[in-house]
Amino acid sequence: KGNVIASTVDTVASDPSVAKVEKARDGSAIKTAAFSRDGSLLAVCTLDKSVYIYDTTTWACLRSTTTEKRTNAICFDPAGDFLATGDKFGDSYRISVHGSQVDNAADQNKHEILLGHVSIICDIKFSFSDSSPASQQYVLTCDRDEKIRVSKYPNAYNIQAFCLGHTEFVTSISTAPFAPENAVTGSGDGTVRLWDVASGKLLQTVGLEQHLSKYYEDGRATCGDNSHEDRTAATERYGVLRLRACDKLRMFVAIVERIPAVVVLPFVASGLGSPRVIDLVRPPIDAAVVDDRVIVSLVPASMAAQGTHASAEHSATQIAVLKPGEGGSFVFDGEHSEALNKIKTLETVEAPRIESIFVWGNKMYLERPRGED
Repeated sequence: KGNVIASTVDTVASDPSVAKVEKARDGSAIKTAAFSRDGSLLAVCTLDKSVYIYDTTTWACLRSTTTEKRTNAICFDPAGDFLATGDKFGDSYRISVHGSQVDNAADQNKHEILLGHVSIICDIKFSFSDSSPASQQYVLTCDRDEKIRVSKYPNAYNIQAFCLGHTEFVTSISTAPFAPENAVTGSGDGTVRLWDVASGKLLQTVGLEQHLSKYYEDGRATCGDNSHEDRTAATERYGVLRLRACDKLRMFVAIVERIPAVVVLPFVASGLGSPRVIDLVRPPIDAAVVDDRVIVSLVPASMAAQGTHASAEHSATQIAVLKPGEGGSFVFDGEHSEALNKIKTLETVEAPRIESIFVWGNKMYLERPRGED
């Protein structure tokens, strides 16, 4: 119902009905977060390389540790015993949920190496399989060099397959119990692709340009300026930011950089059905799925294209909640959106600049000093 149940913010957690959650060290910003499959655990990774694992019943911190490199993506394994990480140096580690609550200095860099890429790991997911002991589990990782690696788990040095076909960096992987043999990926090349996990075979490619070009045509999306802060070509782009699976409705949801919309891809007859596009008041930053609701965080109004400026009613909206509508589409869920937008955690004078995915997606990107070629 949009009620806060736990928070690291003192003013919010002062409510007796809200559980107090341990803050990150020195208030470091959160880079990524993930729940275990059964929802009993929450992992949070911060920009100072810290990792926290919480019990979602008591909200006690079960594990606090530090990674060697800055982590881009995390995911619990199917049993919820380990947290798998993927970092900017192309390494993936797994961290035991059942280790000591706080690591000492000698233990911090002793996490088990899981696998490695030669480029930035952008996302990591586990396949869904049946519950039989003989069923093989796979860990899927994608990187900036257009590759998706399928490795056997837990012995991930055994590579099962590579999924090859994307022509730009691969940003997101999604797997789902309603499609246990498949994985869906999104990329900077403007496509969503369906794969057979075990063989690495490309089964289907969905191009997004034909469905989303109208947002550039009417000014609701703008091209990049190709500056140091942007580094994108001053042309139309359809880079996929995130893919999420909606188990209850048997569909995948995609959000695309700069495009004020959500793309819904139903899973029908072992394939992806025709995309359905749902308008948003502003372009998205990230998305999550809870039951049959899609929760989307939006760019601040000051950063949106001129054509996307919403009415006064929605100008302060930072989170949009979508609910199922007629004909398999989604509609704006005003009640839950209002409840989430009323929650105040942090006030800022100016929102930080949101870096384009085509900045770090550039293979020549080395976090160069401003102004350097």
